[in-house]
Amino acid sequence: MRLIRLVLTLAVYFTLLSCSTDTKEMVVSPNPVDSEQDDTKEPEEEEDDEPDDEKELYEPAEGKPSAALSSCSLENNILFDAPVNNNVQEVNLSEFDMGDWQLVDELSDEFDYAAGKTASVFLSKWKFGFINNYTGPAPTEWSGDQITFETLEGANRAIVLTPSEVGTGANRTLKCGMISSKAKSSYPIFQEAKVKISNSQLANAVWMLSGEPGTTEEIDNLEAYGPRLRPDNTLCDYPYYADRIHLSHHTFKSVGGERMDYQPKIQTWMSRKKTEGDCSRDNEVVWSQDYHYFGVKWVNEQRLEYFVDGKRVKVVTGLRVADGIDPESYTACNGLTREMHMIISQAAQAWRYGGATNFWNSSDIKTGPNTKMYVDWIRVYSPTGNVNSRSCD
Repeated sequence: MRLIRLVLTLAVYFTLLSCSTDTKEMVVSPNPVDSEQDDTKEPEEEEDDEPDDEKELYEPAEGKPSAALSSCSLENNILFDAPVNNNVQEVNLSEFDMGDWQLVDELSDEFDYAAGKTASVFLSKWKFGFINNYTGPAPTEWSGDQITFETLEGANRAIVLTPSEVGTGANRTLKCGMISSKAKSSYPIFQEAKVKISNSQLANAVWMLSGEPGTTEEIDNLEAYGPRLRPDNTLCDYPYYADRIHLSHHTFKSVGGERMDYQPKIQTWMSRKKTEGDCSRDNEVVWSQDYHYFGVKWVNEQRLEYFVDGKRVKVVTGLRVADGIDPESYTACNGLTREMHMIISQAAQAWRYGGATNFWNSSDIKTGPNTKMYVDWIRVYSPTGNVNSRSCD
């Protein structure tokens, strides 16, 4: 049986390698082959001579990317299904060799300011908008105007991002909230955030980005596009992305005036079932219904570890291997080395709709209470509690 699985896995792998390697766009098209009908099919049961308790153990592969797979996962697929986890909690640092790591204050925030975004400590840490003068992919316009604070319970507050539509015709934009840390750090660090993503199909993200001209290195802790069903219980326009979490990174390089963009293809979208034994989409976690914990450990220039709700779900390692850190050799210093800013943002990702016109014509929600993205806190740790300085010239 294991030999048969190995043969099938290799066949799928080489088939994927023969596909297009154009990295300028997101690898999943707005109308992917893995359709709503296809991915509600339950997989056929297979014989398995391994004990049930061993299925829950995830040992990352050495020298190549890997993910924690449930029995609902297809290996070497763009999407992977993580094992059921109903014990939603932040990462226990001691379990992952970070027991002695300390909080990096200038990159972390509990967002419990009574004065909200006018608080002096908040303003000392964060810049409204992007790390430079870029205002976002059209029709997005990143702005601090869309940042507010709300009280959750007692003195516990959260930062809230809520978009607003402005302008008409060719000047029509969706103003979206964004904050970027003024401080930055290289590896090793661990970033974790407690987030309730919006009940809309807008992009919700917690990420890191280098600040040099060209911004050539990026780590995405969280990117999500809300639920399949709109509040009126109708299906959103592109349900492939819904109820799924994007865990990825990018390396960029300018070639002949064109910005080349590499990101991994395999196992970059994650789903998780609510209960065992049901592989249908109806059993998938709807991430917008509650707070969840998203973390990424930037171990070194050639290794990233992703965590969701306290569990390690994915590891990307290997510099030049397929779907590794930088197989296209875009980075200047052989991997992810540059100091990065912490970013929290929303955006209208019009590429998913085939352009801005289709985005505006879509019935997906763009403004109002259902578009609110909540971040209770963001915490960044390092071995010393200080930012890590590293140059790459």
